Amino acid sequence: MFPSSDPRGQAAPTRTVLLVEDDPATLRFYLAGLKGLQEFRLVSAGNGSEALDALQARPVDVVVTDLNMPVLDGYGLIAVLTEKYPSLPVIVLTSVAEPGLLDRAVELGALRILAKPPRLQTLMDEIRAAAARRPQGIVQGLALSSLLQLLNWERKTATLTVRSGERAGFLYLKDGELIHAACEREEGRAAAFRILGWEGVQVEFVGACRVQPSMALTMAELLLNAALLRDQRQAPEAPGTEPINPWID
Repeated sequence: MFPSSDPRGQAAPTRTVLLVEDDPATLRFYLAGLKGLQEFRLVSAGNGSEALDALQARPVDVVVTDLNMPVLDGYGLIAVLTEKYPSLPVIVLTSVAEPGLLDRAVELGALRILAKPPRLQTLMDEIRAAAARRPQGIVQGLALSSLLQLLNWERKTATLTVRSGERAGFLYLKDGELIHAACEREEGRAAAFRILGWEGVQVEFVGACRVQPSMALTMAELLLNAALLRDQRQAPEAPGTEPINPWID
């Protein structure tokens, strides 16, 4: 890890940002380019495992992480941060080619998403904004739907084990799309919506998917229907309205 040295003659930083990046050249670029964050101490880690060690060693105000790394990748790191540090702001650097993403940050619940390579001024602005929001309690734990959206953008193939209390379910993704789900005695779309309705989830990742597709919904359709179902459950039922039933094909 590479802790930064404070510029001589300047006040000591009062906050800390943790940069998680496995490529040494890219990490040096960030460390040099973010020196304008004079109120922040820059601390770095080469993978998610080193990042967790750094978090145990010192207080951290903002985490900036890559996704594809050895030992423990960014997805695994985000899963642990969600469970152990639910109020810690996380900025994810992704290679997804979304129009205009270099000029703005996309917000997915507790996550802020920036395309790689980010504009350094944009990244500095987002770090400052994330640190400023934290004391106000605005940043909360990562929603499972946010994680699925990120996996979809990255076209990730993976198997997710999702736990909430005593319940456990499995989500299977191929090239960023959810192709199957299983939960207790349910499978397919019914299981997917059941799992997406859980609160306070813990997620484990395996970078492989070995099941046959059982679902035809795109990720965008799935998340939209899950959001509609969640809103329906939370809102009082209006007379004469037909409840949404996303379990029916």
